[in-house]
Amino acid sequence: MKTRINEVTIAEPCSQNWDEMDKGAGFNFCKACSKNVIDFSGYTNAEIINVLAGASSSVCGRLSQTQLNQLNYHLSVAPTSNRNWMKYLGVLAIGMSIFVMDAKAEKLKTPIEITKTIHNKTDDKKPVLPKKIYGYVIGADNKAVAGLRLSIYDTKYSALTDKNGRYEIIFDDKFDANKNRLMVESIQYAAFLTLDFSKEKQNNLQLKKAEPMIMGKMIITSPKK
Repeated sequence: MKTRINEVTIAEPCSQNWDEMDKGAGFNFCKACSKNVIDFSGYTNAEIINVLAGASSSVCGRLSQTQLNQLNYHLSVAPTSNRNWMKYLGVLAIGMSIFVMDAKAEKLKTPIEITKTIHNKTDDKKPVLPKKIYGYVIGADNKAVAGLRLSIYDTKYSALTDKNGRYEIIFDDKFDANKNRLMVESIQYAAFLTLDFSKEKQNNLQLKKAEPMIMGKMIITSPKK
């Protein structure tokens, strides 16, 4: 059963070095406490709430102070009249999964000739995904930034910038075109770019100084009954 959340704080800050931890998919492993530290920096408020509310044990996380402030503001203005509003998120997710599975099942039952007809009608409107994308990363001084790692959020696709600030990412058949958020993996900079798959060359990605991140055990408080 999920826990309703009234406020989130980091009452036990962590002083370990994030970049020196063992890297995982969406988290780093802290050897000091033998726990996974979730990187919430790319999460929405709803996604953070879902993780915290569904956790069976304490959660260690990493996010910015601005994110934490926005999260608590979101919680403070969320409807309080519905006692099960947290459950609604889970129900919505399950409902969407069932809808997608039903849609896939219906598609399999569709006669081949009808499928071909629909396919022909939509081909002209569907953009063609390029085999690769590339672009340039520049600093606040408009100079190229070399040796910076970029990745497409929630995917395995990443690249390093060369001496000219140029990056290149090559796609395979498994790439999901809905994943279009290019992120900078750095504690010094904060920047992202929404990718345009209608072309190979992307707009320049300009860096800005990153807000300091806070990390530690996330304490949640529940509303008083």
